[in-house]
Amino acid sequence: MAYGVAHVGKSLLWTASDLLTLYLLVSVYSVDPIVAGALFLAGLAANAVADLAVGIWLGRRPHHAARLAGIGLAVAAASFPATVLLAPHGPVALLGATLAFRIAYAGCDVPHNALMTRLGGIPARAAWLARVRTIGTALAALFAAWGVGGSARIATAPMLWAIAGAALLIGSTMLPLLSRFPPVPDDRRPRPGRSIGLPPTFLAANVIGIVALGALAKAVLHLPAVAPHAANDGVSILALLIVGRSAAALIPIRLGSAPRHGLILQSAAFVAGGSVAAGFAWSTAPAMLVALGVVMGVTNLIGWALLPALAQGPRGYGVYTMASKLALGAAGLALAGGLGHVPVFAPDVFARFAAAIALACLVAALLVARRLTSPRRHGLSQS
Repeated sequence: MAYGVAHVGKSLLWTASDLLTLYLLVSVYSVDPIVAGALFLAGLAANAVADLAVGIWLGRRPHHAARLAGIGLAVAAASFPATVLLAPHGPVALLGATLAFRIAYAGCDVPHNALMTRLGGIPARAAWLARVRTIGTALAALFAAWGVGGSARIATAPMLWAIAGAALLIGSTMLPLLSRFPPVPDDRRPRPGRSIGLPPTFLAANVIGIVALGALAKAVLHLPAVAPHAANDGVSILALLIVGRSAAALIPIRLGSAPRHGLILQSAAFVAGGSVAAGFAWSTAPAMLVALGVVMGVTNLIGWALLPALAQGPRGYGVYTMASKLALGAAGLALAGGLGHVPVFAPDVFARFAAAIALACLVAALLVARRLTSPRRHGLSQS
């Protein structure tokens, strides 16, 4: 339970930054969408490199985990509000704040994620922890959704500082866990096909599929008011997505005793995600938003439940989060590019965007299927 509480605190910073930063910069501070997207990408690129560095460091010095996480969480919380509030001072000031926040966040993110190996040594336990993560992320997203609505009623600065303070207070519960259960050191002799700490096809499939669905979730916040059957209020859209993600934690998912069973479920989940994304080309009804939240939650849940069996020490977790954040930054820039220099999509442009997301999900499903059909080549038999 302490792991889940800590995840809520840490995720407050992540989800608030993920859902609020672009929205507030573009809609409240009138920052050019291209500039905002470039800042988002630069921050995530720095965060990704820091993830890898922290993963390598902890693989060699796991006893530093609690100290590193404490410092990282404190600096990330202190710098998070500045990633928005410095907008009147120009892009350079925003870039400095963004880099400070994203690099510091890696210091608490990777150690907490690496706890999955220590606490989720068997598939059933790993699946339970993944459910806890899903619920924790949904709870954190509720605060971010409140932020979207609150920005119209209260000052932005108090809202952002409240999120930062809550994240620091709640997230600090990870420190006793890390002191008691430091990460498992990296194996000095990597398994075949895992020189990066993870099977490459598993990494590629998760990056492509989960990030594609995340980009679609961001895109629906920028639908035109005339979009057919749409829930156009930002709070309503986020609430429906959160309902779907929360419901995903209640779906009975059994991974079995071998990673192969989980990979079959993951491939099917990405196919379902592609079907939902394709549906957005015709309808943005509330039911579609809930369905998008469900597939986002399920794909994320299965991916994290498989990590304890597939990741090779903290380095594997660092590589996983690094790749995900690089792709997420690219998705944010692609979203800004789709918007152009206006804050909303044209209906026909959004339909093409949804179709591209559907295609990306099918590519992710095919990558997982390729791994299933070539177990020796990709190291599945040794998982």
